[in-house]
Amino acid sequence: MISYIDEFFRDPKGMLIFFLLAFPGRILALSLHEFGHAWVAHRCGDDTAKMMGRMTVNPLKHLDPLGTILMLVVGFGWAKPVPVNPRNYRDYRRDDLKVSVAGVTMNLILFCVGNLLMLALLAFAIARSRDEMTGRTLALLFERYDYYNVAIYQVEQSFGEIAGYIFQMLYYFTVTNLVLCVFNLLPIPPLDGYHVLNDLVLRRKQLFANPQTARIASTALFVLVLTGVVGRVLGWVDGQILTGAGNLAVSALRAFGMIA
Repeated sequence: MISYIDEFFRDPKGMLIFFLLAFPGRILALSLHEFGHAWVAHRCGDDTAKMMGRMTVNPLKHLDPLGTILMLVVGFGWAKPVPVNPRNYRDYRRDDLKVSVAGVTMNLILFCVGNLLMLALLAFAIARSRDEMTGRTLALLFERYDYYNVAIYQVEQSFGEIAGYIFQMLYYFTVTNLVLCVFNLLPIPPLDGYHVLNDLVLRRKQLFANPQTARIASTALFVLVLTGVVGRVLGWVDGQILTGAGNLAVSALRAFGMIA
């Protein structure tokens, strides 16, 4: 949290550009996550979210004031949980599992789609600048530097600064979906991962943790987020996944003969 604020004072212009590029993707990722919950709940027989106007991708229906402020200030926030009534489910435990994994599944799909779109844009950029930069030179850049940074550089070189900004917006949207997917799978109330653990392993009669347990767990989770513990853990996991996605993209570019 402190380093995030320090960075703003150290480079206000750079951080402002970062906010403008990252915030839309974060809001959209959160909204689609909640929409996924609402849509699957509707398919399972529970129209609570639909009747309350939550089965939509409109961010205004999903944003939580405190979560939005923290997203701006510390780079991490949340949306309002979609209301559900498990009594309306056709199958009490099976449908709870479906609804619980719907949000992270939506984020996983969007992460994959985002990577494919970035790969397609990068491929067009490479094709456009083929005469200026050889496939061997690009291959060396990918071996030496982070895939996404090289991709941003190449898109800017081929299509200009605006295209580079668009690529960065797509990148932030993709990474946000990955973070939401991994974070929500933590088996801690009130996260989706707790429901997955309960439905598949614990199989307790109550689908939701009791209020006291939920308060303690939520407070502990909030402290871990603010102290950076969760960020470090998620950063390592997300880093491994992003590295793997980057390696797959480089392999695809090689397969199509775009780099050596």
